[in-house]
Amino acid sequence: MQRGLATIEIILATIIIAVLVKVAVPNAARIIDRVSLDYEIKHFYSDLRYIQSMGRSSKISDKGMGQTGIINETGVDVNLIITPEKNGYQIFRGKDNNKKALREPHYFSNGVKINLKDHEVTNSIKIEFDEEGKAKIKCDNSILNSATLVFTSNLKKKKFIKFDSVGRIRADLTE
Repeated sequence: MQRGLATIEIILATIIIAVLVKVAVPNAARIIDRVSLDYEIKHFYSDLRYIQSMGRSSKISDKGMGQTGIINETGVDVNLIITPEKNGYQIFRGKDNNKKALREPHYFSNGVKINLKDHEVTNSIKIEFDEEGKAKIKCDNSILNSATLVFTSNLKKKKFIKFDSVGRIRADLTE
């Protein structure tokens, strides 16, 4: 009766495990990259729709930011500011009772980057909506009525959010 494992059996098991790892790790990296890019563009799109609806509204509740009460000033400045070099954006939605800005920061995960297509951004990109829901995109002292935001993943995959001149926002999840 044989006891233990033969050297050949250990070598074969090690080779099989090595081949499986060599195939699985790059696929896992691509899957993680794709999922993080999809998550970030969907999260950003949701925040844009939120800001668009707040731009049409005259009352803004500040619940959800750890505050209480309602800010009922009309014309409250609700906007989103993208800072490409910091890999994220912030939503500004009015001021609290102490005149301090209410903001929600969001930082992109897994190396996702954002920028404007066909524009060189030196500082930041500010997106706000008027009462009709049309986007105004301010980038380095210029106002754009239509533009395309490019989301780039760690592995250089790209997805887009497009603004047109009549106020439509489209998340283009194809590359």
